[in-house]
Amino acid sequence: MPTDAWLPPRDYVGYGGDSPKVLWPGNKVIAVSFVLNYEEGAEHTPWNGDDQSCDSLHELHYDRPAIHGGQRDGVVEDMFEWGIRQGLPRLIKLFRQYGWKWTTWTCARAFEVTPTYAKLLADEGHEIACHGNRWRIHGTNLAEAKAHVHKSFDRLQATTGLTDVPTGWFGGGVPNHTKLARAEVHRERQVPLLYCSDTYAADVPYWVQDPYAAVHGGEDKGMLMIPYSLCTNDHRFFVSQGAGVSKPDDWFDLLKSEFDQLYEEGQAGSPKMMTIAMHNRFVCKPGRTMALKRFMAYVATKPDAWVCTRREIAAHWREHYPYDKVGATDQLHPTADASA
Repeated sequence: MPTDAWLPPRDYVGYGGDSPKVLWPGNKVIAVSFVLNYEEGAEHTPWNGDDQSCDSLHELHYDRPAIHGGQRDGVVEDMFEWGIRQGLPRLIKLFRQYGWKWTTWTCARAFEVTPTYAKLLADEGHEIACHGNRWRIHGTNLAEAKAHVHKSFDRLQATTGLTDVPTGWFGGGVPNHTKLARAEVHRERQVPLLYCSDTYAADVPYWVQDPYAAVHGGEDKGMLMIPYSLCTNDHRFFVSQGAGVSKPDDWFDLLKSEFDQLYEEGQAGSPKMMTIAMHNRFVCKPGRTMALKRFMAYVATKPDAWVCTRREIAAHWREHYPYDKVGATDQLHPTADASA
């Protein structure tokens, strides 16, 4: 295996038909995880020293190509700025109504340019996890990736005033060497990373081998994977060619249907988790917020739903399914031969 890359074995079975039966705390039948992708201020822009402007995941990405040559795109920058200036305060007020906390997947540069909110979110009890140093910029090799991870940890700790952050990691579609870089920095700095969410492979947490041990040897402490979702994700408002949604009602129906199915499975003795992925500049638009408000009101009527952070999910899983007892899921059954 190259020393700058790592991926776990292909595992098409996972828990199979024997999904874990331990209910969530308080006998809840579903864990509902709201995640805020905090990226504004960390995007591609000459203002951040980049050669080009951001070309995706904004209101005009479908027909506004990136401007190159070090020229700033004021229109695109405005759309990212809106996410913090207007979207984030709206989201904070909404979650305060319920007393619910989200997991903040933070691009550390974004916290650095919005330090007031970095401290506020930490003080209000929202989980501070890491979405990299910059948005979609993680380095082209292991050394560069490790430098970005180190910098992200430094920035998150400086802006929040906390030394025990980040608590989790989501790189999101990044090169394989970033996963190994995260594991190596974790060992070097002893930051209490409880989980990694660079997976879309399940509806419940599971373990894989520790990337550090897989590449370098030594004690295998495992890496807890808490799955993400691109289905119940507000990026659907920007997905074209029929794969997305355009109306708030569509997104609400999507969220409600997934919740109802998972809730039913939990009642039948097979508890699951659900991720609702948010972005300040996406779902916080006034009309789209109505869909989120309706869904939150619906979840609040379900006494068996546990609205929690991923940090809380990780703590529960580590207590009931520790790696030293259950091991990696790919070890529960034969793995496929990769030589075909």
